[in-house]
Amino acid sequence: MAEAGTAESVTTYTYQTLDVPGASSTIFWGINDFGELGGQFAVNGGAPHAMVYRRGQFEPLDPAVLGTYFSAAGGPNDVGWTYGAYADASGTQHGFVMRGHHFQNVDFPGHVGSNVDGFNEFGTILGVYWDADGAFHGIIRRGRNWDTPFDVAGAAETYPLGINDLNESVGYWDTNPKAPAPHGFYRDANGKITTIDVPGADNTVVFAINDVGQKAGYYWSAHGPDHSFVETNGHFQTLDMPGAVSTLVTAINNFGVVAGYYTDANHHQHGFVATPSH
Repeated sequence: MAEAGTAESVTTYTYQTLDVPGASSTIFWGINDFGELGGQFAVNGGAPHAMVYRRGQFEPLDPAVLGTYFSAAGGPNDVGWTYGAYADASGTQHGFVMRGHHFQNVDFPGHVGSNVDGFNEFGTILGVYWDADGAFHGIIRRGRNWDTPFDVAGAAETYPLGINDLNESVGYWDTNPKAPAPHGFYRDANGKITTIDVPGADNTVVFAINDVGQKAGYYWSAHGPDHSFVETNGHFQTLDMPGAVSTLVTAINNFGVVAGYYTDANHHQHGFVATPSH
């Protein structure tokens, strides 16, 4: 899909691959305004483990806390909190937020599984929970346990993926989890939800929103690969990592720098950062 809008609105990007040394897979789920990244890596196709990238170095997040079964991290946000999910020995998934040695387990009571997909500078948690049917539902937690569940009207499942410091959030929804055809959504701070679809695409996932309202994610059609996009004031621009088979943007900071992962011709996943040139 070509960029939708005027020629003056086209932004060019400089792409950089970043892989955990020795990893068979590297995926980023978050980026802050200092260029710090959060995500996951795997070695020899094993279980993914949470990590961050700071000061030019990759750092695994504490396996003594998150275990060795599965973990993944988003953020860090601009005050240093990472967040995400991990699985325990029984396979139950829990959300978490952490900074330094401070760790907080996040579970949404009464539900089978929990995940934290966003944690802004004011302590608002954007999460997902699911029950025995496996369908995802959104939830926002303010304070210690002030939970607000939400679903897109008419959706079978709702999966929020990103939140900014204005408490605006984004994600995707679909009507049939067994044959998903997702649509993106935007939820304002008052809870009003609108659908976002990339023009000409069959499927849209909105993964991130920054404080100036830019949204980022990826889209695909029935017989095509994944392409990424940044939406600015209603204009959609495609991003594709040069030479990649598919490109998935999962994070955007307030300078419009995006991060995510791409798949090469050998089906390996690599982390990347794309920086606007103007």
